[in-house]
Amino acid sequence: MIANFVLMGYGTGAIFGCPAHDQRDLDFANKYKLPVLPVVVPEGEDPKTFRVGTEAYIGPGRLANSRFLDGLSVEGAKAETAKRIEADGRGTRTVNYRLRDWLVSRQRYWGCPIPMIHCPKCGIVPVPKESLPVELPADVRFDVPGNPLDAHPTWKHTTCPTCGTAAVRDTDTLDTFVDSSWYFVRFCNPKFEQPVDPKAAGYWLPVDQYIGGVEHAILHLLYARFINRGLYKLGYSGRRGAIRGPVHAGDGLSRDL
Repeated sequence: MIANFVLMGYGTGAIFGCPAHDQRDLDFANKYKLPVLPVVVPEGEDPKTFRVGTEAYIGPGRLANSRFLDGLSVEGAKAETAKRIEADGRGTRTVNYRLRDWLVSRQRYWGCPIPMIHCPKCGIVPVPKESLPVELPADVRFDVPGNPLDAHPTWKHTTCPTCGTAAVRDTDTLDTFVDSSWYFVRFCNPKFEQPVDPKAAGYWLPVDQYIGGVEHAILHLLYARFINRGLYKLGYSGRRGAIRGPVHAGDGLSRDL
């Protein structure tokens, strides 16, 4: 079968369809009257009578119609499949990451200043902790070409915290996804004197459901994981995970993060 949602540039251009548990596959199967066989059945449902209608089932459950995997959880079935393949000498399990470098710098006024100082003697030096946060100037002008911070007459000029030599601040600001990768932790107690209230974060997190566009499902929530891990290791957040349960994107894409 040929479908316009199968991308030739992704993998081999051929995919395995699972209409009972993928909405696009289900729509395709219903349109062309293809069989829809559930292979994951919710807890408490009888595999013999459970049916999928117009909405794909993407929740947790036990495997069915899967021969030796019947009755296992989804994760248990994956582990058993990999175990059998390895035992048969047909392959080994591995984890593939489709991550790319994240360019966090932006040549614009709106954003958090990157807290680095460029010194002609010492190179790139971080702003000392006691001097944070670096605040944006309030008298910036937008009627000049290029980066408004770089064009500011005084803000970028400072001294090197290591040697005292005249130096300049980094005039780039951070991608706004850096801010939104931790704001849900702040929302747990927005009036707390420090950026994060660990007690409130420990009570409210992880978030049960997150709704956003497709760029959130494939980009922002990965960044949120990185930031939340840092907050956890530094003691600001009492939870390892930021998001729990279904994550819905604007184009119908769904991921469990």
